[in-house]
Parts: sequence; structure tokens; C-alpha cells
Amino acid sequence: MQSSEDNNFIMIKLSDGEDLFSSLEEIVKKHDIKAGAFLCGVGMLRDFETGYWTGKEYESEMHESPHELLHFGGSIATVDGKPMFHIHCTVAGRDHRVIGGHANKATVAMLNEIVIRKFENMDLTRKLNPNSGLVELEIQ
Repeated sequence: MQSSEDNNFIMIKLSDGEDLFSSLEEIVKKHDIKAGAFLCGVGMLRDFETGYWTGKEYESEMHESPHELLHFGGSIATVDGKPMFHIHCTVAGRDHRVIGGHANKATVAMLNEIVIRKFENMDLTRKLNPNSGLVELEIQ
């Protein structure tokens, strides 16, 4: 794992076999990110799970084989002092078919290059909305 920060932009390189979410948690801690956004990400994922919100619950699907990471975006909020991510991804398999959805878990295949924008003057948290059933972003 490598990362560097310049004017609140963090460039990240993750290597083959790293757990995507635990690596991102380490990066957030290292760069003291309380609120931010995943601007983009490319590379490959394997052993990843995507989710689809039905309006009542998430339906999840596992994908074992490596897929090209075409898009990676979302938000970083802080809940009870810990980072909480809301990430969506779009990937393509060897057959060039595209799938995507809520990113629940993933392992880096080959490498990932991800850019985060850290927000200095914004507080983001998440709170359960009983109407939607979702833990929604709260901007303060």
C-alpha cells in the first residue's frame, strides 16, 4: 500500500491481495480523513461482493474471478469516531460485460489506483432514516 497527499487530494496504490476495505481504513487513519469523497478508482478486483437496494434490503452477489475496475466512487463519513464508507463500483469481466452496484467487500487483483478528496471544513456522518431503512448521509 502506498499513498501521498497534496492539497487534500490523496493518491493511493493498493497491491495484489490486499483487502480493499481494511486498506482504505488504514489510509483514512494515516491521512486523518474525517470527511471525504472517493473521486475515482481503476485497477482490478476479485472476490468482491456487490449489492442492490430493493427498497427494503440489500441483495448481494459474490464475484470470484478478477474483473477490471471501471469506476469507483462514494463518500467517507465518520460515525462514532470510525470511518464509514458508501462506495459504488462498476466492473467488467473478461467477456467485457459490465456489472456494478454497492461495493460491500473486495480483494485487490493486480493493483488499484484510487483518488480521495479530503474535506477540511465539512462534517459528514450517517444516521438511520426509518422511512427509507437506509443509514443515510448527514451533512453538518
